[in-house]
Amino acid sequence: MKLLILPILVLAAAASPQETARVVPPAGARASGMAARINDEIITWDEVELTLRTISPEQRTPDLRRNQLRTLAERMLFLQEAKKYGITVPEAEVDGLLETERKRNGWTSDQLQRYINSVENMSISEYRDILRKDRTIWLLFSRLVTEPLRNPNSKVMLLIEFVSPEEMREYYANNADQFKAIRQMDLVRLAFQFQTPEEKEEKIRLAQSIRRKHKEGAPLYYLAVYYMDINLMPRKEGKSAPVYENLTPGDSPFSKETTEFLFETLKEGETSDIIMDGNTVNLFNILRKVNEKDKTFEEAQPFIRKQLESAKRRYNQKILRDALIRRSFVEPADLFK
Repeated sequence: MKLLILPILVLAAAASPQETARVVPPAGARASGMAARINDEIITWDEVELTLRTISPEQRTPDLRRNQLRTLAERMLFLQEAKKYGITVPEAEVDGLLETERKRNGWTSDQLQRYINSVENMSISEYRDILRKDRTIWLLFSRLVTEPLRNPNSKVMLLIEFVSPEEMREYYANNADQFKAIRQMDLVRLAFQFQTPEEKEEKIRLAQSIRRKHKEGAPLYYLAVYYMDINLMPRKEGKSAPVYENLTPGDSPFSKETTEFLFETLKEGETSDIIMDGNTVNLFNILRKVNEKDKTFEEAQPFIRKQLESAKRRYNQKILRDALIRRSFVEPADLFK
């Protein structure tokens, strides 16, 4: 592997600044050569492309490629700084990270391996390398937030990622809407309207036949599109479809009894029997249901702590990145602008 990559790196190192700063190729184009230099290390367009391998070529826009290049360059800055502090992650620690991930998802070792190979689309050694680098960067930040305690002359001042009870209460008070009760659902509705008793019986027989097709595996959505009067479908962005999204009890167009059945009885993933609502014969399929109560401050604390810690981490990341850019050689010069 190294023998194949080395000639590319040598050629890239000889590239001129003008070649380095050339415009990112258009979406779908296959780039090559040097994309950026961070001090004495380079990033090639091939490396950028490799990180986008799970994204279809037509979706790899110039902006996406450039954003991914910035991400790789930022990580390289952090890893170079970690090296200066002698921060390393032994293989046994990477083993532990993999084992933690396996247990968290309830997988066997084979299932974890298949996930890495098929979903992440990489080898186990590539995945281990990413875990090692992520852990190295985490250890760097853990070291630097306490660096002023060891070195009063430290030039980089990062926030300690400790969240106080006062900060959490302030967040809870200022973001009350995030902790209010949520009752909503996404559902598919197949409906037939009738005017006479004879028409009602006819529509019930049709709905029964459709429900049998649905039980045999036909999605209710497609059955509704095929059989249902388009005028009975809700409209969204100028289009009609047999789906209600983010429906709340207060917005429900159905009777009180039907609304109560949908929100209180029918479960996510279930399809109802025939339901009469006014002069319509209905079948309902719940795609998604959310039924969350108001959260007290005590119940919301884990979420609030995570939000505030993430905000401090993003702040620290920007402060350290900007400090490292100022004292590093970065090419092209506008990479982080």
